[in-house]
Amino acid sequence: MAERSSVKMAMAGMISYSCGFALSNEAGNELAKGEAQINLDSERLSILPKFGEAIDLSLVDITKILPVDYRVDMTLSSRERISVFDLGYKFDDLVSNLFQVRNEMILKYLLLNESIKKSGVWGDLSLTDASSAAKQFEGCEFRLYETSIVLIPTTEEPIRIHYSNVARIEAKDYSIAVTTEIGERFIISKIGRELDSTSKELSDAINTLNIQSQSLIKDLVPSADPTVVRSASRLLKDGKAARRSDIESVSPEVWRAFEKKLEQTPIWNGYQYLKSIGREEKIAIGIKRGLMGDLTGNYLWVLIPIDNKNPEFGNAIALETTRILSSNRKDSEATDGIPPDADTAIATGGNATYFFRIVSRKDYAGIGGNKNELDGKVDSMISRMNELMLDINFRREPIFLSDEALQTEPKYARYKFAAGKIPSLKDLRQRFIGRVIHSSSEQWRSNVLALLLFNQSTIDDNARWEKSEQ
Repeated sequence: MAERSSVKMAMAGMISYSCGFALSNEAGNELAKGEAQINLDSERLSILPKFGEAIDLSLVDITKILPVDYRVDMTLSSRERISVFDLGYKFDDLVSNLFQVRNEMILKYLLLNESIKKSGVWGDLSLTDASSAAKQFEGCEFRLYETSIVLIPTTEEPIRIHYSNVARIEAKDYSIAVTTEIGERFIISKIGRELDSTSKELSDAINTLNIQSQSLIKDLVPSADPTVVRSASRLLKDGKAARRSDIESVSPEVWRAFEKKLEQTPIWNGYQYLKSIGREEKIAIGIKRGLMGDLTGNYLWVLIPIDNKNPEFGNAIALETTRILSSNRKDSEATDGIPPDADTAIATGGNATYFFRIVSRKDYAGIGGNKNELDGKVDSMISRMNELMLDINFRREPIFLSDEALQTEPKYARYKFAAGKIPSLKDLRQRFIGRVIHSSSEQWRSNVLALLLFNQSTIDDNARWEKSEQ
């Protein structure tokens, strides 16, 4: 394994390797081969053949790295493949540095400006997924961010664990073991003297999120007792949306308080209409602190399933978002001027309603009136939406931007990369039906009906209700 000091050098400047290389297309046909020099820095990898055409790549152009038998095989976004070999004793060094600089690029694109709380804690990683499949990695960095743990193996892509998905943590014997709510288990061992300080900072980070969640509930329902506050905050931690039935099982007063807040926002009439055609008992609401803290305030987001109530309007779930208006005039003024769908926040006050398919259009026709099966699909979709919102820090642009915009506009490069790397985002983009801009109430309702009718009139899962149809 390469020394970590060498990895730091790779991050600080460019390093070079002499090697052999081969470039092939998707079909496996060889396009180029020969001796070359590789140049690697924090953003790019270049292959400079001897008397051949140079290949210059952004690290995000590399979709997969597979080191095997002293070769490094790289799959590109173009579906071409580059193999690098004849590295000699530099093989391990290239592998470690290549993974390190690419992982930093991945984190830059996927964490979307989330700040690091602690880094540089190294150990070995043992992980067991929900199906009990196990993996071992010798050498892994343990980092703490604002809302998540990030594990960075030296020869694998980063693994992100949201604090809100953590079920249990144990710290002992120079190891930290993290178990998630779906049964995954991650053990970072051999962290030595870093155990105590890392454990404390991890505990502090999780407690900070817990306190924030409880504070939001207490502000929402000042009369709620401590048990209700803690129970509700568990359902709604870190901005997750919880179903009405689950919230009311804790306290009907909390649900009433949510709706009272919604009544004070611009989306209230739209919410009332969607509730009238949707599954009221399955509606889910979440509350999230804005990405810019006090500057952007807090946001409500609502998921309203629309299925099986009217045969013309099935197989859809609506997403509405709105800022909670502050009673403090200064705070309200501070949030003015944030543009709709800004990259800085989930919403600024009901700019659009977003619609997604619950299941495949063909599958929905087969489910018919099977309420139990539909209920399960709706619950699964709400869980998926929660996962997505956490994964993309509650931004919406990555969901609704067209494939063409992602492919052709440089400013969306990180969203293009995220769409290929985050399973929940890829899934929700495929399920996205369209969005309806909030203009006049009459026009909004007319467009909502048009979108829902469109969704039921086609069996093509790739068909979107385009903005031009408004």
